Amino acid sequence: MFFAANNISTAEENSAAENSLRTKQHLSGLKFLRFFFGVKNILFFFIISFLFNTELKAKNCLSFLPYGFNNYYVHLPQNASFCVKEGKFFYEYKTDNYGGRLFYNETFSEQVQAFGDSQVLGLDIEKIDEHFLYELYKNKNFIVYAAPNNGPYEVINFLKKNKKIIKKKIIIAFNFSVDIFRVNNDWNPKNFVALKDYELDEILDHPVKYNWIIFKNLLSNKNFTLKKYNNHKMQNLFINNIDIIYDQLVIYLNQLNETAALLDIEIEFIITKPYWIYSKTNEKNKFLLENELNKQVDQLICNSFNNTNKIKNIYISDINKKILNTKDLTFDNRHFKSSLIKLVKNTQFC
Repeated sequence: MFFAANNISTAEENSAAENSLRTKQHLSGLKFLRFFFGVKNILFFFIISFLFNTELKAKNCLSFLPYGFNNYYVHLPQNASFCVKEGKFFYEYKTDNYGGRLFYNETFSEQVQAFGDSQVLGLDIEKIDEHFLYELYKNKNFIVYAAPNNGPYEVINFLKKNKKIIKKKIIIAFNFSVDIFRVNNDWNPKNFVALKDYELDEILDHPVKYNWIIFKNLLSNKNFTLKKYNNHKMQNLFINNIDIIYDQLVIYLNQLNETAALLDIEIEFIITKPYWIYSKTNEKNKFLLENELNKQVDQLICNSFNNTNKIKNIYISDINKKILNTKDLTFDNRHFKSSLIKLVKNTQFC
């Protein structure tokens, strides 16, 4: 049990790698400088290279997605509008007073609230009809309370802390890639999220300060992981800990159902399958589906997630592709493109 728990803790570090690739590039460079020149020598270098960087470029479009932790859950900047550059693409974000990302069509009158992490946030989209939820909830606007490293229990915390705004029917998304490790008791976003929530407004006004924050975290070896993504390692962590993961998922689902009963709300539950059921191939930019692993994932999903009195419907993503290439994944290679995700009911899937 102890060995398995340590393995799951390692997987949590992998899940923290959802920080943008641009951030990891900054950190990798700084890590090299620290090794080669020493901390004292690179301090002056850092100040010169970053503080004299033009803020105008950053204000036009951020090179990172801003999100912060308030000791209960992770969220985006509140009541804000900003742009984020992912690879060659630029995405506009607009949020409400609680950091929920708004997907809006003025012809729609109804709103649906969705909760989760970066997969449901939509890193690769900015229009409502591009979101994978749109096929299920057409003609409705979305408010998505989600952020990278925002785990399943952080979603429960949000519901409890902001119950006055929670609608009677909501959507909760579970990212099977990483959320199966975030239901571990040792998971804590503060170990992986660099910003406090009160720093977000200042970061939007002065994005160059973000570089200073990640620099401080680098020196103290906190908040960020520099590990490259490793599908094979994630696969092994899953295979070696299936029984523990199952037990933790059952506990989580029970707590979610109890929270829904306490708040008198109904939940529609969305499960997106993990990116690591695919492995790299010898062919560049190609990923091959691991059939046996995929079957194990499907079995665990079907055994763990069942309808309850407050969880009325469960939907599961069905990719149906034997081979993926990089265009099917987001810039960080850790999320499926929204256009690839198709949802089916668990009664059909299982």
